Amino acid sequence: MMSGGLGKSAGFRFKNRKGIGMSQSMEVYLLSIQGTLAPKSLEAARKIHNETAGTPANVAAARELSDLSHMVYVPLGHNGQEAGDFLILDQWNNLEGLNNFFGNVHVQEQAALIFSARDPVVWQPAAGYNSYHFPAPYGKNQRIVGIVRGRVPARAAAQQLHNELTAKMLKRARAAGNLSHEAYFRLVQPGQPESLEFFAVDVWFDEAGMNAHYQDTDFMSGFSSMFVERPASSVWVHPAGDWVEW
Repeated sequence: MMSGGLGKSAGFRFKNRKGIGMSQSMEVYLLSIQGTLAPKSLEAARKIHNETAGTPANVAAARELSDLSHMVYVPLGHNGQEAGDFLILDQWNNLEGLNNFFGNVHVQEQAALIFSARDPVVWQPAAGYNSYHFPAPYGKNQRIVGIVRGRVPARAAAQQLHNELTAKMLKRARAAGNLSHEAYFRLVQPGQPESLEFFAVDVWFDEAGMNAHYQDTDFMSGFSSMFVERPASSVWVHPAGDWVEW
């Protein structure tokens, strides 16, 4: 369910797992904001994004509060003109900083100018789950992001299936143009049962290789067995134009 809110209304107010306050953590949390753009055109959305989230002052404030990375995406195959689905992926290493930033009323007002509906979620790295990052070969400049989100029956069982699958498919994935794979679980409030909502992010430099890999029967059979029901998956690319990222 998408929500129009950020900050407290989105359920933020988490504490760092390695301390409280503004102490930095080496654990990097992922904030995903997936939703629908409010402006009618992608160019209008680009201007609003760059005039709000992308101003030098706002970028500096976010970085000071431990926003390490801010990337924006549209669905693969987007026509480059009409507005529609939109995805933001931010990486933070301080939850109090994240809370403070999105608890700011001006940040919420600016977000409402960008999105008509949005689903902000904070994800914590899935402990014990395989992840990897490879360098990009020279000249391989395309970047395609594949995401999957779904519920697993139990973390331990899903971890075994996930790690067996990623180890089995690693050579094929890399040869097909895979740059990285990261696994997460939804972050919950302190004292709450651990979440079984799983989220993974893959980055590729080859669209054809990615498509072939995702259609591989070995990958599909192992992947589908991880989840209680069919997960939501989608593929994204950088939107046309000059968007402020860091």
